[in-house]
Amino acid sequence: MANDSQETGTLVTVPSGRGLTWYLIGLVLVALVPTIGAALLAVFFAGRAFEDAQSGRLLETAQTLARATESELERGIALVNVLAAVPHHPAVSVVADPWGSAAERQIGGRLIEEVFVSGRVPDGDGLSPRGVPLETLHRALTTTRPAVSNLYVDPATRELSIAVATATSHTDEETRLIAVVVPPERLVQVLKRSRPASDDLIMAVVDGTGRFVARSVEPEQHIGQQAPGWANRVAAAPESGTFTATTADGREAIFGFRTIANTAGWVLVVGEPLSAFRARAAGPLLGLAAAAALAVFIALVAASRLGRTILRPVSAIAARARLIAAGSEHPPSAVEQSGIAEFEALRLSLEGSEQALKARVVAEAEAARAAADAERHHQLLASTGTLVFWRVHADGHATSTGWTELTGLDAKLGNDWFANIHPDDVKRVKAIWRTAYETGNPYDAEYRIRVVDGSWRWVRARATRTEAADGGGFEWIGLVEDINAYRAAQDKAEHLARHDALTGLANRASLQERLAGLCGQGGATDVAILCLGLDRFKGLNDTLGHAVGDEVLKQVAARLAATIAPEDMVARLGGDEFAIVQTAGPQPCSASHLVQELMAAIAAPFTVGTDSIVVTASVGIALAGEDTAELAMQKADMALDRAKADGRARFCFFEAAMDARMQERHRLEQDLRRAVAEGQFLLHYQPLVAVDSGRLVGFEALVRWRHPERGMVSPAEFIPMAEETGLIVPIGRWVLERACADAAAWGRDLKVAVNVSPKQLADHEFPAVVQAALGGAGLPARLLELEITENALMADIDGAMSMMMRLKAVGCAIAMDDFGTGYSSLGYLRTFPFDKVKIDRSFLQDLASARESGAIVRAVTGLCGSLRITSTAEGVETEEQLALLKAEGCNEAQGYLFGRPAPVEDMPAVFERFGLAGATSIAVADAAA
Repeated sequence: MANDSQETGTLVTVPSGRGLTWYLIGLVLVALVPTIGAALLAVFFAGRAFEDAQSGRLLETAQTLARATESELERGIALVNVLAAVPHHPAVSVVADPWGSAAERQIGGRLIEEVFVSGRVPDGDGLSPRGVPLETLHRALTTTRPAVSNLYVDPATRELSIAVATATSHTDEETRLIAVVVPPERLVQVLKRSRPASDDLIMAVVDGTGRFVARSVEPEQHIGQQAPGWANRVAAAPESGTFTATTADGREAIFGFRTIANTAGWVLVVGEPLSAFRARAAGPLLGLAAAAALAVFIALVAASRLGRTILRPVSAIAARARLIAAGSEHPPSAVEQSGIAEFEALRLSLEGSEQALKARVVAEAEAARAAADAERHHQLLASTGTLVFWRVHADGHATSTGWTELTGLDAKLGNDWFANIHPDDVKRVKAIWRTAYETGNPYDAEYRIRVVDGSWRWVRARATRTEAADGGGFEWIGLVEDINAYRAAQDKAEHLARHDALTGLANRASLQERLAGLCGQGGATDVAILCLGLDRFKGLNDTLGHAVGDEVLKQVAARLAATIAPEDMVARLGGDEFAIVQTAGPQPCSASHLVQELMAAIAAPFTVGTDSIVVTASVGIALAGEDTAELAMQKADMALDRAKADGRARFCFFEAAMDARMQERHRLEQDLRRAVAEGQFLLHYQPLVAVDSGRLVGFEALVRWRHPERGMVSPAEFIPMAEETGLIVPIGRWVLERACADAAAWGRDLKVAVNVSPKQLADHEFPAVVQAALGGAGLPARLLELEITENALMADIDGAMSMMMRLKAVGCAIAMDDFGTGYSSLGYLRTFPFDKVKIDRSFLQDLASARESGAIVRAVTGLCGSLRITSTAEGVETEEQLALLKAEGCNEAQGYLFGRPAPVEDMPAVFERFGLAGATSIAVADAAA
């Protein structure tokens, strides 16, 4: 073979292809220049669009907050309008009139009456004698609505305040004005409630002089201070826009503003740091730039790959020719085919010259590689300790590979091998080996072996009998596999299938299996099942969070497990319910003793982090007796329900009467579902009468259930069941549709009132249901009243407010039913858009004799009159009650004095009694259908 220098001199040098590759890349770059220019222009205009979008976001936020501020100011304006309309308002004598003091506490400010003799209010920018800005009083005299002042210092409290004033009378002799003076903190609360999650956003209300009235961040340091950059805002002039300024802490910021209606040039300003504003707009620009750069990079890579595709065959053929000329016995793999004819011809000529050498070299290399791979694979498995290879030769001699790597021990097959097997497994393993050895069947066994640290490890041993290589009998060849991780995972899965993941206690399946074993022994008279539930645990979860609730459950589980006897069983059924199976001791004494210990253990405070939490538990107990496991658990559940119904924090044994009540409830539920499906309900109507004239103004629709077997079922019996099961929704829809149809058939301008359940009020589709019922019956929306109880409001105040506004948009009236029986608050009348308040019948039963009832009725009717809300008294039964209601100014009444609830077919007689006979045509047949 020639040396390297001689070989080099005999070969033709192949030119490098790098120049062509770079040439292709240059062409691609030239082609991309217009595209890159267009991309830069797109990025520029996109940046402008993003900044405009961010400015629009600030303006939209300012507009929303301005409306919220206007709404808050409208509360004061509405109050001033109400006081101006009342002839004897509380502001006349704040000190002497205790009702006026209460009103001032209600509005959170001061009520002031200004009286100017000779009818002239002094000119100037100062304050009136009672401390109200004179310019505000002048505007109140010259406008048709109350005037809102700029921020000023109240001389009575020496605090910054806002005044809302209106004129009550204006003559040549005397001018009277009323003002409400409130602190600006109310507007601060509006901004804080409306502030988004971003901490960088700044929101403020600025009065006509450029001073802060309210600010979302550090209001106590800024209220009354001059707003920075106010000259920029004044220069902007329009009602809304944007401007830049430097904040009090020296940061450049951009602001969006909108003027607040009905004020002396107030402005709502929303701003954020200029850096954050630009960063938000720059984010998408960076994405566009990155995409453009990526596109250029991909084009360059494609050009490079194209160049290599053209030059690769030339380089490969040259290299192959160089090695063949040098006499190499191991040339590289064959050159791939080329689409260029000259390259392909050269490749074929080179391949033909090396075929014989290649066949011989490949065959030898494959054989050597197969042998090496087999040996390497065997050594690798043995060295890792995963497998142990063993053999028992025909002469009884045994060998193994990998045993020491697996166990860390130096043991031999035979008796030494069995000595390392777990004592509980030795007998079984020897029996399996003996059977396989005598029958010749495959050997397969799983067992535990001792490792060097003294612990036990699961393995699986397998072997097959085969003829010896020398033909002199049989030998066994097998392996031992490490299955410890698999058995651990299997054991864990079995544990999880039978235990609760959170507490580690047995789960419902394990409990039922244990009960089935006990109850299947021909009677379990000494077995007690205790169902334990934590009282009001949902409230704890909602208040402190589920993480704290889970920790309490784990501590409860630990206390229960520590209290029961070793032979008893405690399980978690789910949520906050646990069950204990007691087999120790005579019953029921043992169960009584155990339940007292359990309740005492749980009553001790739980410590979770820094919180000390106290919970109580209710327990239901059932004795298994001859019952099945399922029936015994049902009885314990019923006893638990009874314990909770009796007041919680107590225990109760199952009684046969509980099962009877449960069966009755079940039958009632099934009958109620059948009644909904078959339409067994009907409506009765009770008259609503105007107190002052005795005129019939409408009816309240009351649902009744005509059961085919029980007869008429009381609403007090089936309505709670309907609420609990959700059947109140289809029942309520039917009542609404039927009542609207009946009212439309009366042909008179008479209202119909329909009760609304909490579930209906929580249904987002309810306004559409009301609108469909009105449209289907052809009844004007103003003739429909929806009566809502306080319980429905308490469930979700914000949701109830939204729903009531949607119902008001439909056009129907809304009444508060049973006012005074729940968590009645006068704030409801200010917060919710009620058209009517119904005074509960309990206040009328002793109206003539009880001073408190009369005072309550007088206060409610008086307040309703001031707020222009209709007042209705329920349960009027005597003329004396009617006379007292008339004297107190009550608007409407209903009760047995005017008529009992009657079905629709009795309406002609009702109309005749109120002097409406012949004035209406009632389609009784259609209504009954």
